[in-house]
Amino acid sequence: MDADERIDEAVSRSDLVHERLRESPLKRWILLDGNRYVLVGVFSIVVFCTCAGIGLAGYIPVTEPGTATTLVGSIVGGTLPFITIVLAINQLVLSQELGWPGDLEERFEGMASFRREVEELTGESVSPAAPAEFLQLIVATVVERAETLRPVAERVDDPAVASLLEAFVDAVADEGKIVTESLEGTDFGTFETLSSVLGHFNGAHLYAARRIRADHAEELPDDALESLEYLVELLGHVAIARQTFKSLFMQYELAFLSQLLLVVGFPTLLGGGLFTMTYPAIVDAVGDPTVLVLVVSAAVTFVFLPFIVLLVYTFRIASISSRTADFGPFVPRVEVDLED
Repeated sequence: MDADERIDEAVSRSDLVHERLRESPLKRWILLDGNRYVLVGVFSIVVFCTCAGIGLAGYIPVTEPGTATTLVGSIVGGTLPFITIVLAINQLVLSQELGWPGDLEERFEGMASFRREVEELTGESVSPAAPAEFLQLIVATVVERAETLRPVAERVDDPAVASLLEAFVDAVADEGKIVTESLEGTDFGTFETLSSVLGHFNGAHLYAARRIRADHAEELPDDALESLEYLVELLGHVAIARQTFKSLFMQYELAFLSQLLLVVGFPTLLGGGLFTMTYPAIVDAVGDPTVLVLVVSAAVTFVFLPFIVLLVYTFRIASISSRTADFGPFVPRVEVDLED
Protein backbone atom coordinates (compact mmCIF):
# COMPACT_ATOMS: atom_id res chain seq x y z
CA MET A 1 0.00 0.00 0.00
CA ASP A 2 1.54 3.34 -1.06
CA ALA A 3 1.48 6.59 0.93
CA ASP A 4 -1.57 8.03 -0.87
CA GLU A 5 -3.67 4.95 -0.20
CA ARG A 6 -2.69 4.96 3.46
CA ILE A 7 -3.54 8.63 3.86
CA ASP A 8 -6.88 7.97 2.15
CA GLU A 9 -7.48 5.09 4.59
CA ALA A 10 -6.68 7.39 7.50
CA VAL A 11 -9.24 9.91 6.22
CA SER A 12 -11.95 7.33 5.63
CA ARG A 13 -11.48 5.88 9.11
CA SER A 14 -11.58 9.22 10.90
CA ASP A 15 -14.90 8.42 12.56
CA LEU A 16 -13.13 6.06 14.93
CA VAL A 17 -15.25 6.23 18.08
CA HIS A 18 -18.67 6.26 16.44
CA GLU A 19 -17.64 3.48 14.07
CA ARG A 20 -16.98 1.30 17.09
CA LEU A 21 -20.14 2.31 18.93
CA ARG A 22 -22.44 1.80 15.95
CA GLU A 23 -21.67 -1.90 16.11
CA SER A 24 -23.96 -2.09 19.15
CA PRO A 25 -26.60 0.69 19.42
CA LEU A 26 -27.91 -0.87 22.64
CA LYS A 27 -24.45 -0.69 24.20
CA ARG A 28 -24.08 2.96 23.17
CA TRP A 29 -27.53 3.77 24.60
CA ILE A 30 -26.68 2.12 27.93
CA LEU A 31 -23.20 3.59 28.23
CA LEU A 32 -23.73 7.06 26.79
CA ASP A 33 -26.95 8.29 25.26
CA GLY A 34 -29.61 6.68 27.43
CA ASN A 35 -31.54 8.79 29.93
CA ARG A 36 -30.00 8.05 33.32
CA TYR A 37 -33.36 8.07 35.11
CA VAL A 38 -34.73 5.52 32.65
CA LEU A 39 -31.68 3.34 33.18
CA VAL A 40 -32.09 3.55 36.95
CA GLY A 41 -35.68 2.38 36.47
CA VAL A 42 -34.62 -0.46 34.16
CA PHE A 43 -31.93 -1.72 36.52
CA SER A 44 -34.33 -1.43 39.47
CA ILE A 45 -36.86 -3.59 37.65
CA VAL A 46 -34.11 -6.12 36.90
CA VAL A 47 -33.15 -6.27 40.59
CA PHE A 48 -36.79 -6.59 41.67
CA CYS A 49 -37.57 -9.33 39.15
CA THR A 50 -34.40 -11.23 40.06
CA CYS A 51 -35.19 -11.15 43.76
CA ALA A 52 -38.84 -12.04 43.15
CA GLY A 53 -37.88 -14.94 40.88
CA ILE A 54 -35.45 -16.37 43.43
CA GLY A 55 -37.98 -15.86 46.22
CA LEU A 56 -40.87 -17.47 44.34
CA ALA A 57 -38.61 -20.40 43.53
CA GLY A 58 -38.33 -20.99 47.28
CA TYR A 59 -34.68 -20.07 47.74
CA ILE A 60 -35.44 -17.14 50.09
CA PRO A 61 -37.22 -18.19 53.32
CA VAL A 62 -39.34 -15.05 53.54
CA THR A 63 -41.41 -16.44 56.42
CA GLU A 64 -38.30 -16.37 58.60
CA PRO A 65 -37.79 -12.69 59.55
CA GLY A 66 -34.11 -13.12 60.37
CA THR A 67 -33.12 -13.99 56.78
CA ALA A 68 -34.79 -10.98 55.11
CA THR A 69 -33.71 -8.51 57.77
CA THR A 70 -30.10 -9.74 57.59
CA LEU A 71 -30.11 -9.31 53.80
CA VAL A 72 -31.54 -5.80 53.89
CA GLY A 73 -29.35 -4.85 56.85
CA SER A 74 -26.22 -5.95 54.97
CA ILE A 75 -27.16 -3.79 51.99
CA VAL A 76 -27.91 -0.83 54.26
CA GLY A 77 -24.51 -1.28 55.90
CA GLY A 78 -22.90 -1.23 52.47
CA THR A 79 -24.69 2.04 51.69
CA LEU A 80 -22.95 3.91 54.52
CA PRO A 81 -19.61 4.18 52.64
CA PHE A 82 -21.47 6.27 50.06
CA ILE A 83 -20.93 9.21 52.39
CA THR A 84 -17.20 8.83 51.74
CA ILE A 85 -17.84 8.54 48.01
CA VAL A 86 -19.91 11.73 47.98
CA LEU A 87 -17.23 13.59 49.92
CA ALA A 88 -14.55 12.39 47.49
CA ILE A 89 -16.61 13.51 44.49
CA ASN A 90 -17.25 16.91 46.03
CA GLN A 91 -13.57 17.29 46.79
CA LEU A 92 -12.74 16.51 43.16
CA VAL A 93 -15.25 19.06 41.90
CA LEU A 94 -14.13 21.72 44.35
CA SER A 95 -10.48 21.22 43.42
CA GLN A 96 -11.38 22.51 39.95
CA GLU A 97 -13.38 25.44 41.27
CA LEU A 98 -11.13 26.80 44.01
CA GLY A 99 -7.95 28.76 43.44
CA TRP A 100 -5.98 31.87 44.29
CA PRO A 101 -6.43 35.06 42.24
CA GLY A 102 -3.26 34.46 40.25
CA ASP A 103 -4.29 30.94 39.28
CA LEU A 104 -7.85 32.00 38.42
CA GLU A 105 -6.57 34.93 36.36
CA GLU A 106 -4.25 32.61 34.44
CA ARG A 107 -7.10 30.20 33.72
CA PHE A 108 -9.36 33.03 32.62
CA GLU A 109 -6.71 34.53 30.37
CA GLY A 110 -6.07 31.13 28.82
CA MET A 111 -9.74 30.69 27.94
CA ALA A 112 -10.02 34.28 26.69
CA SER A 113 -6.92 33.82 24.54
CA PHE A 114 -8.36 30.64 23.05
CA ARG A 115 -11.61 32.43 22.17
CA ARG A 116 -9.66 35.26 20.52
CA GLU A 117 -7.71 32.77 18.40
CA VAL A 118 -10.95 31.10 17.30
CA GLU A 119 -12.48 34.50 16.48
CA GLU A 120 -9.45 35.37 14.37
CA LEU A 121 -9.60 32.09 12.47
CA THR A 122 -13.37 32.15 11.92
CA GLY A 123 -13.66 35.88 11.20
CA GLU A 124 -16.16 36.46 14.01
CA SER A 125 -15.86 39.63 16.07
CA VAL A 126 -17.34 37.89 19.14
CA SER A 127 -17.58 34.11 19.32
CA PRO A 128 -20.73 32.53 20.84
CA ALA A 129 -20.78 31.88 24.58
CA ALA A 130 -22.96 28.75 24.35
CA PRO A 131 -20.82 25.60 23.86
CA ALA A 132 -23.06 24.16 21.12
CA GLU A 133 -23.00 27.39 19.08
CA PHE A 134 -19.26 27.77 19.65
CA LEU A 135 -18.62 24.28 18.33
CA GLN A 136 -20.95 24.87 15.39
CA LEU A 137 -18.95 27.96 14.46
CA ILE A 138 -15.64 26.09 14.40
CA VAL A 139 -17.08 23.07 12.57
CA ALA A 140 -18.79 25.25 9.95
CA THR A 141 -15.51 27.08 9.35
CA VAL A 142 -13.63 23.79 9.01
CA VAL A 143 -16.10 22.53 6.41
CA GLU A 144 -16.12 25.87 4.57
CA ARG A 145 -12.34 25.95 4.32
CA ALA A 146 -12.17 22.28 3.31
CA GLU A 147 -14.62 22.94 0.46
CA THR A 148 -12.10 25.40 -1.03
CA LEU A 149 -9.93 22.37 -1.80
CA ARG A 150 -12.54 20.84 -4.13
CA PRO A 151 -11.93 23.28 -7.02
CA VAL A 152 -8.21 22.78 -6.47
CA ALA A 153 -8.61 19.03 -6.99
CA GLU A 154 -10.07 19.71 -10.42
CA ARG A 155 -6.95 21.71 -11.39
CA VAL A 156 -4.40 19.17 -10.14
CA ASP A 157 -2.72 17.20 -12.92
CA ASP A 158 -2.02 14.07 -10.88
CA PRO A 159 -5.27 11.99 -10.67
CA ALA A 160 -4.12 10.28 -7.46
CA VAL A 161 -3.59 13.59 -5.67
CA ALA A 162 -6.91 14.92 -7.00
CA SER A 163 -8.71 11.81 -5.73
CA LEU A 164 -6.98 12.15 -2.37
CA LEU A 165 -8.12 15.76 -1.99
CA GLU A 166 -11.69 14.82 -2.97
CA ALA A 167 -11.74 12.02 -0.39
CA PHE A 168 -10.43 14.36 2.30
CA VAL A 169 -13.01 17.04 1.52
CA ASP A 170 -15.84 14.48 1.45
CA ALA A 171 -14.79 13.07 4.83
CA VAL A 172 -14.62 16.53 6.41
CA ALA A 173 -17.96 17.59 4.89
CA ASP A 174 -19.70 14.40 6.04
CA GLU A 175 -18.42 14.78 9.58
CA GLY A 176 -19.37 18.45 9.59
CA LYS A 177 -22.93 17.61 8.59
CA ILE A 178 -23.25 14.95 11.30
CA VAL A 179 -21.88 17.24 14.02
CA THR A 180 -23.95 20.26 12.94
CA GLU A 181 -27.19 18.28 12.90
CA SER A 182 -26.40 16.78 16.31
CA LEU A 183 -25.62 20.17 17.83
CA GLU A 184 -28.86 21.84 16.72
CA GLY A 185 -31.14 22.51 19.67
CA THR A 186 -28.76 21.13 22.31
CA ASP A 187 -28.12 22.87 25.62
CA PHE A 188 -25.13 22.72 27.88
CA GLY A 189 -25.65 20.47 30.88
CA THR A 190 -27.03 17.76 28.61
CA PHE A 191 -24.93 14.99 27.15
CA GLU A 192 -25.99 15.75 23.56
CA THR A 193 -23.59 18.71 23.22
CA LEU A 194 -20.57 16.61 24.09
CA SER A 195 -21.82 13.50 22.30
CA SER A 196 -22.02 15.45 19.03
CA VAL A 197 -18.25 15.72 18.79
CA LEU A 198 -17.19 12.47 20.44
CA GLY A 199 -15.02 10.76 17.85
CA HIS A 200 -15.50 13.42 15.17
CA PHE A 201 -12.77 15.69 13.83
CA ASN A 202 -10.16 13.80 15.80
CA GLY A 203 -6.47 13.31 15.14
CA ALA A 204 -6.96 11.31 11.92
CA HIS A 205 -8.23 14.39 10.04
CA LEU A 206 -5.43 16.57 11.35
CA TYR A 207 -2.86 13.90 10.57
CA ALA A 208 -4.16 13.41 7.04
CA ALA A 209 -4.16 17.16 6.34
CA ARG A 210 -0.54 17.47 7.50
CA ARG A 211 0.61 14.50 5.43
CA ILE A 212 -1.17 15.70 2.30
CA ARG A 213 0.48 19.10 2.73
CA ALA A 214 3.91 17.58 3.40
CA ASP A 215 3.92 14.83 0.75
CA HIS A 216 2.34 16.82 -2.10
CA ALA A 217 3.65 20.34 -1.56
CA GLU A 218 5.12 20.41 -5.07
CA GLU A 219 1.94 19.27 -6.83
CA LEU A 220 -0.45 21.57 -4.94
CA PRO A 221 -0.86 25.30 -5.58
CA ASP A 222 -0.12 27.86 -2.88
CA ASP A 223 -3.80 28.49 -2.06
CA ALA A 224 -4.33 24.76 -1.37
CA LEU A 225 -1.30 24.64 0.93
CA GLU A 226 -2.60 27.72 2.73
CA SER A 227 -6.02 26.08 3.17
CA LEU A 228 -4.43 22.91 4.56
CA GLU A 229 -2.38 24.95 7.02
CA TYR A 230 -5.55 26.78 8.04
CA LEU A 231 -7.37 23.47 8.50
CA VAL A 232 -4.59 22.07 10.68
CA GLU A 233 -4.96 25.07 12.97
CA LEU A 234 -8.74 24.86 13.06
CA LEU A 235 -8.80 21.11 13.72
CA GLY A 236 -6.42 21.66 16.61
CA HIS A 237 -8.87 24.18 18.06
CA VAL A 238 -11.71 21.67 17.64
CA ALA A 239 -9.73 19.18 19.72
CA ILE A 240 -9.08 21.77 22.43
CA ALA A 241 -12.74 22.85 22.49
CA ARG A 242 -13.91 19.23 22.75
CA GLN A 243 -11.60 18.52 25.69
CA THR A 244 -12.62 21.78 27.38
CA PHE A 245 -16.32 21.07 27.12
CA LYS A 246 -15.70 17.50 28.22
CA SER A 247 -14.05 18.80 31.38
CA LEU A 248 -16.94 21.19 32.04
CA PHE A 249 -19.53 18.47 31.47
CA MET A 250 -17.70 15.95 33.66
CA GLN A 251 -17.50 18.54 36.43
CA TYR A 252 -21.24 19.17 36.12
CA GLU A 253 -21.99 15.44 36.02
CA LEU A 254 -19.92 14.67 39.11
CA ALA A 255 -21.52 17.49 41.09
CA PHE A 256 -25.00 16.31 40.07
CA LEU A 257 -24.11 12.71 40.93
CA SER A 258 -22.99 13.62 44.45
CA GLN A 259 -26.22 15.55 44.98
CA LEU A 260 -28.32 12.66 43.65
CA LEU A 261 -26.54 10.13 45.85
CA LEU A 262 -27.37 12.18 48.92
CA VAL A 263 -31.00 12.56 47.87
CA VAL A 264 -31.36 8.83 47.23
CA GLY A 265 -29.11 7.61 50.03
CA PHE A 266 -30.92 9.14 53.01
CA PRO A 267 -34.39 7.66 52.25
CA THR A 268 -32.87 4.23 51.55
CA LEU A 269 -31.02 4.24 54.87
CA LEU A 270 -34.17 5.27 56.70
CA GLY A 271 -36.38 2.84 54.78
CA GLY A 272 -33.97 -0.05 55.26
CA GLY A 273 -33.76 0.60 58.98
CA LEU A 274 -37.54 0.71 59.33
CA PHE A 275 -37.89 -2.50 57.32
CA THR A 276 -35.50 -4.45 59.56
CA MET A 277 -37.46 -3.33 62.62
CA THR A 278 -40.96 -3.93 61.28
CA TYR A 279 -40.56 -7.03 59.09
CA PRO A 280 -41.30 -9.55 61.88
CA ALA A 281 -44.63 -7.78 62.43
CA ILE A 282 -45.26 -7.78 58.66
CA VAL A 283 -44.73 -11.56 58.54
CA ASP A 284 -47.26 -12.09 61.34
CA ALA A 285 -49.78 -9.72 59.73
CA VAL A 286 -49.54 -10.99 56.13
CA GLY A 287 -48.60 -14.65 56.32
CA ASP A 288 -48.89 -15.26 52.54
CA PRO A 289 -45.42 -16.28 51.25
CA THR A 290 -46.09 -14.84 47.76
CA VAL A 291 -46.94 -11.40 49.12
CA LEU A 292 -43.94 -11.57 51.46
CA VAL A 293 -41.65 -12.35 48.52
CA LEU A 294 -42.90 -9.21 46.75
CA VAL A 295 -42.45 -7.14 49.92
CA VAL A 296 -38.88 -8.36 50.42
CA SER A 297 -38.05 -7.85 46.71
CA ALA A 298 -39.36 -4.28 46.86
CA ALA A 299 -37.35 -3.59 50.02
CA VAL A 300 -34.13 -4.99 48.53
CA THR A 301 -34.63 -2.96 45.35
CA PHE A 302 -35.28 0.20 47.36
CA VAL A 303 -32.15 -0.07 49.50
CA PHE A 304 -30.15 -1.01 46.39
CA LEU A 305 -31.02 2.28 44.64
CA PRO A 306 -27.81 4.18 45.59
CA PHE A 307 -25.70 1.43 44.02
CA ILE A 308 -27.82 1.54 40.86
CA VAL A 309 -27.53 5.33 40.61
CA LEU A 310 -23.76 5.15 41.04
CA LEU A 311 -23.56 2.36 38.47
CA VAL A 312 -25.43 4.09 35.64
CA TYR A 313 -23.66 7.44 36.09
CA THR A 314 -20.23 5.84 36.43
CA PHE A 315 -20.90 3.94 33.21
CA ARG A 316 -21.23 7.21 31.31
CA ILE A 317 -18.37 9.03 33.04
CA ALA A 318 -15.96 6.15 32.43
CA SER A 319 -17.16 5.73 28.82
CA ILE A 320 -16.63 9.42 28.05
CA SER A 321 -13.12 9.26 29.51
CA SER A 322 -12.16 6.19 27.49
CA ARG A 323 -13.61 7.55 24.25
CA THR A 324 -11.79 10.87 24.52
CA ALA A 325 -8.43 9.44 25.55
CA ASP A 326 -6.95 10.35 22.17
CA PHE A 327 -6.18 14.04 21.96
CA GLY A 328 -4.96 16.33 19.21
CA PRO A 329 -2.72 14.75 16.57
CA PHE A 330 -2.56 11.32 18.23
CA VAL A 331 -4.79 8.52 16.95
CA PRO A 332 -4.22 5.50 19.21
CA ARG A 333 -7.30 3.55 18.08
CA VAL A 334 -6.11 2.93 14.55
CA GLU A 335 -2.70 2.00 13.25
CA VAL A 336 -1.78 4.36 10.43
CA ASP A 337 1.63 3.67 8.97
CA LEU A 338 2.64 6.00 6.15
CA GLU A 339 6.12 4.59 5.78
CA ASP A 340 6.81 3.08 2.39
